[in-house]
Amino acid sequence: MNLGIIITSSIIIGSAFIFPVIACIYGEVKKKKVIKPMEYVPPRGASPIDFMIEYYGASASPREIFNPLMLYWAERGFITIEEDCKRGLKLTKIKDLERPESDDGFNPDTFEIEAGLFGKIFNGGDEVFYTLAAGASFKTAYEDIISDCKKQAKKVTEKKTKNLKIASLIVSFAMLLAVVVLFGIATRNNGVIICVFPCAAIAMAKLAFGLSDNDGGIQKGSAIRFMLVPFFVMVGGVPMVAEFMFLPVSAAAVLISAILFCAVTVFFVSEKIDIRDDAQLKFYARICGFKQFLLLAEKSKLETLVEEDPRYYYNILPYCYILNITEKLKAKFDSIALDGPAWYLGELRETLMF
Repeated sequence: MNLGIIITSSIIIGSAFIFPVIACIYGEVKKKKVIKPMEYVPPRGASPIDFMIEYYGASASPREIFNPLMLYWAERGFITIEEDCKRGLKLTKIKDLERPESDDGFNPDTFEIEAGLFGKIFNGGDEVFYTLAAGASFKTAYEDIISDCKKQAKKVTEKKTKNLKIASLIVSFAMLLAVVVLFGIATRNNGVIICVFPCAAIAMAKLAFGLSDNDGGIQKGSAIRFMLVPFFVMVGGVPMVAEFMFLPVSAAAVLISAILFCAVTVFFVSEKIDIRDDAQLKFYARICGFKQFLLLAEKSKLETLVEEDPRYYYNILPYCYILNITEKLKAKFDSIALDGPAWYLGELRETLMF
């Protein structure tokens, strides 16, 4: 195998892979360079959904959003929470959900999602909901809520992000095709074009799996998704392996590298591209400032905030869950005298939140 062909192919593969990597780095640099103001409280009008979406962007994972929302509703006086040994937590509706008074961080689209979940929990005039006794209809509705949150999260990044993701996919597939054609010409083996089949399999898998939760495709966990796995392996892998048997080892190694780099770009690297405009970065910076304050705050400062607002701890708690910092804050708040929340009824009043 001509060394020049191998070097040329390696340059093509590297160039195609560097493109989305640079886009990812650019987005992360923009987020790191933004000035993060010190914030003692989260934006007054932002729900946990808003907080999660604005902080994590398109990579937000809303599957665990129920618990923060439950605490958020309770603290705002919409529900009470009571321990039930057999049926989990008992949520009792106090009044209908209302939008926050503040517009700071408020998003009518996410409020509609939040209200939809609240309506599913207390459906048909039911005033009580047990977390461990939820029926299949609620679980289906919750999956829809998760899907809606993901769709909303994709809107956080500016249009340039979507264009870059599409461009990275096109570049990856073009790279694979170019390498296949290059080796076909170099080896004078027209059959090498069959190695394009993995490209088609990767594209179909992206449509079936990568877009399923966000764009109304195949639902995660459905049987057809598991059936498609061996299908894509057969479509992409069998023709490729058959052709590799007739290729030089060096050519097969480079082609395998091209296929792997294409798959990694399509399913992982391109999904990490997150470039935001100035307005989105401003909100993100405020959340980062809030998180940084809680992690660095001395006990005396937290005690002062609790003295000024006895509900401070329970106000910030839902957002701490979103930021995954509850365990780090536990030691700080364990040594601060806190009144139990009026909305929680049960023996675990003092320890439920952690």
